[in-house]
Amino acid sequence: MAYDNDKLGAALKLYLGSDPLPMHMPGHKRNPDLISSEFARDITEIQGFDNLHSPSGLIKDMETAGAMLWGAERAYVSVGGSTTMLLTAISACNAEMPGSKVLVAMNSHLAVWHALELTGNTPVPLMPVTDGNLPFAGPVSAYDIEKILVRDPSIRTVIITSPTYEGVISDTASIMEITRRYDATLITDCAHGAHLGLGDDYFGSPCCGDIVIKSLHKTLNSPTQTSVMLTYPGCRISDSTIRHYIDIFETSSPSYVLLRGISRCFATLNARKDILKPWEDGIRLAEERLAGLKNYRFWQAPVKERSKLVILGDGITLAERLRGDFNIECEAAFTTHLIAMTGIGDTPESIGRFCDAVLKIDELSAPQDIVSPLPRPKPVLAMDVREASIKGLTAEERPLEQSSGMISGEYLFCYPPGVPLLVPGELITQDTIDYVHSGTAEIRRPAAGFTGNVKVLP
Repeated sequence: MAYDNDKLGAALKLYLGSDPLPMHMPGHKRNPDLISSEFARDITEIQGFDNLHSPSGLIKDMETAGAMLWGAERAYVSVGGSTTMLLTAISACNAEMPGSKVLVAMNSHLAVWHALELTGNTPVPLMPVTDGNLPFAGPVSAYDIEKILVRDPSIRTVIITSPTYEGVISDTASIMEITRRYDATLITDCAHGAHLGLGDDYFGSPCCGDIVIKSLHKTLNSPTQTSVMLTYPGCRISDSTIRHYIDIFETSSPSYVLLRGISRCFATLNARKDILKPWEDGIRLAEERLAGLKNYRFWQAPVKERSKLVILGDGITLAERLRGDFNIECEAAFTTHLIAMTGIGDTPESIGRFCDAVLKIDELSAPQDIVSPLPRPKPVLAMDVREASIKGLTAEERPLEQSSGMISGEYLFCYPPGVPLLVPGELITQDTIDYVHSGTAEIRRPAAGFTGNVKVLP
């Protein structure tokens, strides 16, 4: 099915051109004195505009187009971001495989742990590969996954992140072969890889999984908070179960401004088969030019997804210089590295401007120490995540340094990227304490910044 004319956008334009009187939500009634122009298309589920919770028309066509774009069997669009889809996928797996365990990569997003907290599944930790030359987690190993699945057949769901926030990719094709062999469902959080698998091979192989979740806004031309969940042939989780949990976690008042953004994104990708080429040309330029850094180091490796430009060294200083001297704002900066995200809107000119600035700063910089923080210790989960979370709501606080031997009653997480350093139910050890203090990102608790205290359970 061709989807090259932004069907939802065209329908909205036609409808609004008739100047209808809106005796329905939202309350701004499209009054131009009350809203900005981009919200003129802010409607609700009125006649002719389908329903995200039971799509059969325009939104169904959009989902069919999404499935075709990524070669999936089904697609489900969301205006709740990849968080909504992770909650949905994990809950759906639990519903069809109640009481089973979940093998979860320890560099998974906080949303994964929130889903496990809600479902009550028992998590089994999967440690990413450690590379002493990098200040962040490496890929997860297919070999490690198989060893764990052989030992514990009660694991029926495997959750991994590929690519990661830093652009690390795992061998998802091999991992999927293994999970299928051991009758486990593979959920791949591919939020940072929406552009992977679009069929042009500019950026490499697609991310595999029974269920693959992509944030459309991170690298493609869709608004923030939009995502798509893809299921592939052989996925054991039924469409009806997935729809049920989408009903639970998706807002009951979806934004048509955001839905229209998804429609336009899909139409653009379908209509212009070479749409990724200027972006890829820019990435190739960066790979050639930044390889010549003298004091900082541009990270390139077989396990790296190409769209992320990761520069090792004092990222905080580099980011400040880029912002102050060149008016360039980067995605994230740490004491050990800087992440510059590229996307479908980039060109050789925009990426070239970034390279010019980095190379100028590099010339004036001292040689950089490439520092690697401690790897995350393998956690000992001494209590159920949900039970520990509930008890943690009223638990006492004490300094983390004085908490060795106690059980965490809350999450501590790096932000960005929102990966927990400590989860409820985890036994706090001295190794854990040392690891938290070696972190390179801002550390947060659920409701505030980290002040040195943590809620603990005896």
